[in-house]
Amino acid sequence: MFLVWRAQLGVVLCWLCANAQAFAQDAMPAADTAAAASVPAIIRFPAGTFVQGSNDGAEDERPRRERALPAFRIDRTEVTRGAYGKCVAAKRCAPVAGVDGKALDAEAAQLPVTNVSWAEAARYCQFVKGRLPSEAQWERAARGVDGRAYPWGDELSCTQANWGNFADEGPCAGVAPGHPVAVGSYPQGATPEGAVDLAGNVWEWVDDKYEADRTRRVVKGGSCCSYFVQPRAANRNAWAPTHRDEDLGFRCAYR
Repeated sequence: MFLVWRAQLGVVLCWLCANAQAFAQDAMPAADTAAAASVPAIIRFPAGTFVQGSNDGAEDERPRRERALPAFRIDRTEVTRGAYGKCVAAKRCAPVAGVDGKALDAEAAQLPVTNVSWAEAARYCQFVKGRLPSEAQWERAARGVDGRAYPWGDELSCTQANWGNFADEGPCAGVAPGHPVAVGSYPQGATPEGAVDLAGNVWEWVDDKYEADRTRRVVKGGSCCSYFVQPRAANRNAWAPTHRDEDLGFRCAYR
Protein backbone atom coordinates (compact mmCIF):
# COMPACT_ATOMS: atom_id res chain seq x y z
CA MET A 1 0.00 0.00 0.00
CA PHE A 2 1.38 3.37 -1.01
CA LEU A 3 1.37 6.02 1.70
CA VAL A 4 -0.82 8.99 0.76
CA TRP A 5 -1.74 11.75 3.18
CA ARG A 6 -4.42 13.38 1.05
CA ALA A 7 -6.37 15.09 3.76
CA GLN A 8 -3.34 16.57 5.49
CA LEU A 9 -1.76 17.89 2.36
CA GLY A 10 -4.65 19.02 0.23
CA VAL A 11 -3.29 22.53 -0.06
CA VAL A 12 0.11 21.27 -1.10
CA LEU A 13 -1.42 18.94 -3.66
CA CYS A 14 -3.48 21.71 -5.19
CA TRP A 15 -0.38 23.86 -5.50
CA LEU A 16 1.57 21.04 -7.09
CA CYS A 17 -1.17 20.26 -9.58
CA ALA A 18 -1.52 23.91 -10.48
CA ASN A 19 2.17 24.00 -11.28
CA ALA A 20 2.35 20.63 -13.02
CA GLN A 21 3.04 22.15 -16.43
CA ALA A 22 6.07 23.97 -15.08
CA PHE A 23 7.41 20.73 -13.60
CA ALA A 24 6.91 18.69 -16.76
CA GLN A 25 9.91 20.16 -18.54
CA ASP A 26 11.09 18.83 -21.87
CA ALA A 27 12.96 15.59 -21.31
CA MET A 28 16.72 15.89 -21.27
CA PRO A 29 18.63 13.67 -23.67
CA ALA A 30 19.29 10.26 -22.13
CA ALA A 31 22.81 9.80 -20.85
CA ASP A 32 25.20 8.12 -23.27
CA THR A 33 24.92 4.35 -22.78
CA ALA A 34 28.67 3.75 -22.82
CA ALA A 35 29.27 6.55 -20.33
CA ALA A 36 26.60 5.21 -17.99
CA ALA A 37 28.08 1.72 -18.20
CA SER A 38 31.47 3.11 -17.17
CA VAL A 39 30.18 4.42 -13.84
CA PRO A 40 31.24 2.01 -11.09
CA ALA A 41 28.56 0.11 -9.19
CA ILE A 42 29.82 1.65 -5.96
CA ILE A 43 30.76 5.32 -5.96
CA ARG A 44 33.40 6.84 -3.69
CA PHE A 45 32.95 10.23 -2.07
CA PRO A 46 36.06 11.90 -0.64
CA ALA A 47 36.29 13.35 2.85
CA GLY A 48 35.11 16.93 3.09
CA THR A 49 32.28 19.26 4.00
CA PHE A 50 28.81 19.52 2.51
CA VAL A 51 25.55 21.37 3.13
CA GLN A 52 22.91 19.43 5.05
CA GLY A 53 19.35 20.48 5.81
CA SER A 54 17.24 23.35 4.56
CA ASN A 55 15.71 26.52 5.92
CA ASP A 56 12.86 26.30 3.41
CA GLY A 57 11.44 22.87 4.20
CA ALA A 58 9.83 21.32 7.26
CA GLU A 59 10.98 22.16 10.76
CA ASP A 60 12.92 18.90 11.10
CA GLU A 61 15.16 19.89 8.17
CA ARG A 62 16.39 23.06 9.88
CA PRO A 63 18.83 24.64 10.08
CA ARG A 64 20.75 24.53 6.84
CA ARG A 65 24.27 23.83 8.05
CA GLU A 66 27.72 22.74 6.94
CA ARG A 67 28.92 19.30 8.02
CA ALA A 68 32.14 17.38 7.66
CA LEU A 69 32.24 13.71 6.67
CA PRO A 70 35.07 11.22 6.27
CA ALA A 71 35.37 9.45 2.93
CA PHE A 72 32.76 6.79 2.18
CA ARG A 73 31.32 4.76 -0.67
CA ILE A 74 27.69 4.19 -1.61
CA ASP A 75 25.79 2.06 -4.12
CA ARG A 76 25.19 3.77 -7.44
CA THR A 77 21.63 2.40 -7.53
CA GLU A 78 18.99 1.15 -5.18
CA VAL A 79 19.44 -2.53 -4.29
CA THR A 80 17.67 -4.65 -6.89
CA ARG A 81 15.45 -7.69 -6.50
CA GLY A 82 18.10 -9.71 -8.27
CA ALA A 83 20.82 -8.68 -5.83
CA TYR A 84 18.61 -9.22 -2.79
CA GLY A 85 17.62 -12.62 -4.16
CA LYS A 86 21.24 -13.78 -3.90
CA CYS A 87 21.13 -13.03 -0.18
CA VAL A 88 17.87 -14.96 0.16
CA ALA A 89 19.33 -17.90 -1.78
CA ALA A 90 22.32 -17.87 0.59
CA LYS A 91 19.86 -18.02 3.51
CA ARG A 92 21.22 -14.77 4.90
CA CYS A 93 18.14 -12.66 4.11
CA ALA A 94 14.44 -13.29 4.62
CA PRO A 95 12.23 -13.61 1.53
CA VAL A 96 10.10 -10.56 0.76
CA ALA A 97 7.32 -9.85 -1.70
CA GLY A 98 8.61 -10.60 -5.20
CA VAL A 99 11.84 -12.20 -4.00
CA ASP A 100 11.82 -15.77 -2.67
CA GLY A 101 15.29 -16.93 -3.66
CA LYS A 102 14.22 -18.37 -7.00
CA ALA A 103 15.56 -17.07 -10.28
CA LEU A 104 13.94 -13.90 -11.61
CA ASP A 105 13.55 -12.88 -15.21
CA ALA A 106 15.81 -10.09 -16.41
CA GLU A 107 13.16 -7.39 -16.12
CA ALA A 108 12.07 -8.30 -12.59
CA ALA A 109 15.69 -8.63 -11.43
CA GLN A 110 16.35 -4.96 -12.20
CA LEU A 111 13.46 -3.61 -10.14
CA PRO A 112 14.36 -2.18 -6.75
CA VAL A 113 13.64 -4.59 -3.94
CA THR A 114 10.76 -3.23 -1.84
CA ASN A 115 8.56 -4.28 1.06
CA VAL A 116 11.69 -4.62 3.22
CA SER A 117 11.80 -3.67 6.87
CA TRP A 118 14.67 -1.62 8.25
CA ALA A 119 16.24 -4.70 9.83
CA GLU A 120 16.00 -6.68 6.57
CA ALA A 121 17.67 -3.86 4.68
CA ALA A 122 20.43 -3.66 7.29
CA ARG A 123 20.92 -7.45 7.13
CA TYR A 124 21.38 -7.37 3.37
CA CYS A 125 23.97 -4.60 3.67
CA GLN A 126 25.88 -6.73 6.17
CA PHE A 127 25.74 -9.60 3.65
CA VAL A 128 27.59 -7.45 1.10
CA LYS A 129 30.00 -6.20 3.77
CA GLY A 130 28.42 -2.78 4.01
CA ARG A 131 25.85 -1.00 6.13
CA LEU A 132 22.90 1.26 5.64
CA PRO A 133 24.16 4.78 4.93
CA SER A 134 23.90 7.41 7.60
CA GLU A 135 21.47 10.18 6.79
CA ALA A 136 24.42 12.52 6.33
CA GLN A 137 26.12 10.17 3.87
CA TRP A 138 22.92 9.72 1.92
CA GLU A 139 22.30 13.46 1.73
CA ARG A 140 25.90 14.20 0.75
CA ALA A 141 25.61 11.71 -2.11
CA ALA A 142 22.29 13.21 -3.24
CA ARG A 143 23.10 16.91 -3.14
CA GLY A 144 26.86 17.24 -3.52
CA VAL A 145 28.96 19.83 -1.72
CA ASP A 146 27.01 22.80 -3.07
CA GLY A 147 23.73 22.04 -1.30
CA ARG A 148 21.64 21.62 -4.44
CA ALA A 149 17.98 20.82 -3.85
CA TYR A 150 17.84 17.76 -6.13
CA PRO A 151 20.56 15.40 -7.34
CA TRP A 152 20.66 17.15 -10.72
CA GLY A 153 20.34 20.77 -9.53
CA ASP A 154 17.80 23.17 -8.09
CA GLU A 155 14.93 22.91 -10.57
CA LEU A 156 12.13 20.40 -10.02
CA SER A 157 11.32 18.20 -13.00
CA CYS A 158 8.95 15.37 -13.88
CA THR A 159 11.41 13.93 -16.39
CA GLN A 160 14.53 13.58 -14.25
CA ALA A 161 13.08 11.30 -11.56
CA ASN A 162 10.24 8.82 -11.10
CA TRP A 163 7.90 10.73 -8.81
CA GLY A 164 4.58 12.57 -8.69
CA ASN A 165 2.02 10.01 -9.84
CA PHE A 166 -0.32 7.92 -7.70
CA ALA A 167 -3.32 6.25 -9.34
CA ASP A 168 -3.04 8.72 -12.24
CA GLU A 169 -3.15 11.71 -9.92
CA GLY A 170 -0.46 14.20 -9.04
CA PRO A 171 1.78 16.76 -10.73
CA CYS A 172 3.56 14.16 -12.87
CA ALA A 173 0.53 12.05 -13.84
CA GLY A 174 0.82 11.21 -17.53
CA VAL A 175 4.61 11.69 -17.37
CA ALA A 176 5.76 9.40 -14.55
CA PRO A 177 4.65 5.75 -14.62
CA GLY A 178 3.08 5.64 -11.14
CA HIS A 179 5.05 2.60 -9.92
CA PRO A 180 8.69 1.67 -9.25
CA VAL A 181 10.77 1.04 -12.36
CA ALA A 182 14.12 -0.61 -13.08
CA VAL A 183 16.99 1.07 -11.28
CA GLY A 184 18.86 3.56 -13.42
CA SER A 185 15.89 4.28 -15.69
CA TYR A 186 16.41 8.04 -15.20
CA PRO A 187 20.11 8.61 -16.01
CA GLN A 188 19.29 12.25 -16.78
CA GLY A 189 18.62 12.71 -13.07
CA ALA A 190 21.99 11.36 -11.92
CA THR A 191 24.31 13.22 -9.60
CA PRO A 192 27.54 14.58 -11.10
CA GLU A 193 29.29 11.55 -9.62
CA GLY A 194 26.89 9.19 -11.39
CA ALA A 195 24.59 8.01 -8.58
CA VAL A 196 21.00 7.49 -9.74
CA ASP A 197 17.53 7.36 -8.22
CA LEU A 198 18.47 9.41 -5.17
CA ALA A 199 15.27 11.27 -5.99
CA GLY A 200 12.10 9.27 -6.56
CA ASN A 201 11.54 5.66 -7.58
CA VAL A 202 11.43 4.29 -3.99
CA TRP A 203 11.92 5.72 -0.53
CA GLU A 204 15.23 4.58 0.97
CA TRP A 205 15.95 3.49 4.53
CA VAL A 206 18.98 5.05 6.20
CA ASP A 207 20.65 3.99 9.43
CA ASP A 208 19.57 6.90 11.64
CA LYS A 209 16.82 6.97 14.19
CA TYR A 210 14.45 9.92 13.90
CA GLU A 211 15.39 12.22 16.75
CA ALA A 212 11.82 13.22 17.63
CA ASP A 213 11.01 9.82 19.14
CA ARG A 214 14.17 7.66 18.87
CA THR A 215 12.06 4.74 17.63
CA ARG A 216 11.26 5.41 14.00
CA ARG A 217 13.96 5.27 11.33
CA VAL A 218 14.58 7.97 8.76
CA VAL A 219 13.76 7.41 5.09
CA LYS A 220 14.96 9.68 2.30
CA GLY A 221 14.45 10.52 -1.35
CA GLY A 222 10.72 10.50 -1.98
CA SER A 223 9.18 7.89 -4.25
CA CYS A 224 7.26 7.22 -7.42
CA CYS A 225 3.95 7.47 -5.69
CA SER A 226 4.09 9.84 -2.72
CA TYR A 227 3.06 12.54 -5.13
CA PHE A 228 2.64 15.34 -2.62
CA VAL A 229 6.30 15.09 -1.55
CA GLN A 230 8.84 16.72 -3.81
CA PRO A 231 11.93 14.48 -3.99
CA ARG A 232 14.22 17.07 -2.39
CA ALA A 233 17.46 15.73 -0.93
CA ALA A 234 16.89 17.52 2.39
CA ASN A 235 13.37 16.15 2.88
CA ARG A 236 12.98 13.76 5.81
CA ASN A 237 10.38 11.13 6.57
CA ALA A 238 10.35 8.52 9.32
CA TRP A 239 8.59 5.18 9.76
CA ALA A 240 8.59 2.38 12.30
CA PRO A 241 11.47 0.00 11.52
CA THR A 242 8.96 -2.79 10.90
CA HIS A 243 7.16 -0.78 8.21
CA ARG A 244 6.98 -2.24 4.70
CA ASP A 245 5.70 -0.62 1.53
CA GLU A 246 5.62 -1.18 -2.20
CA ASP A 247 7.66 1.97 -2.71
CA LEU A 248 10.19 1.53 0.11
CA GLY A 249 13.68 0.15 -0.53
CA PHE A 250 17.31 1.02 0.23
CA ARG A 251 20.93 1.14 -0.90
CA CYS A 252 24.10 0.34 1.03
CA ALA A 253 27.17 2.33 2.04
CA TYR A 254 30.74 1.21 2.66
CA ARG A 255 33.94 2.55 4.19
